[in-house]
Amino acid sequence: METLSMGGRFFKSEELELIEQRRLEALLEITTKHSEEVQSLKSQLEAADGKTAKAGNQIKGLDKEIKVLREQNPDRMKKQIKRLQEQNRDMTAENKALKSKQKQLQQQLDATKLELDKLKAEAEEKEAETA
Repeated sequence: METLSMGGRFFKSEELELIEQRRLEALLEITTKHSEEVQSLKSQLEAADGKTAKAGNQIKGLDKEIKVLREQNPDRMKKQIKRLQEQNRDMTAENKALKSKQKQLQQQLDATKLELDKLKAEAEEKEAETA
C-alpha cells in the first residue's frame, strides 16, 4: 500500500516506517548526548559546591586561629595575621571564582534542559505530522 506525501511522491509504508525509525534513532542519540552533558555539568557543579564549602570551612578555621594568636604573642601575631589575611584574600577570590563557575554551570544546565525540551517538542510535532 502506498501513501501520497506532501510533494506528490508515493511512499510505501515500509519506507515510512524506516523514516520514522531513523527519526527515533536520531532523537534517542540526541537525548543520550544531552543526558551525558547534563550529568557532566551536574558533576562539575557538585565539585564546585564541595570546593566552596571546603573554602568556607578553611576561612572559619583561619578566623579561629587568628583569635588564638592574638592571645599569644603580639609580634608573632602580626606576622601570622598578615599571612592569614593573605590566605583569606586568596581563598575569598577562589570562592568567588567557584561561585561564578557554579552560576555559569547552572545556566548551561538550564539552557541545555530548554534545548532538550525544544527538541522533544519538535520530535513530537514531526511524529504528529507523519501520523
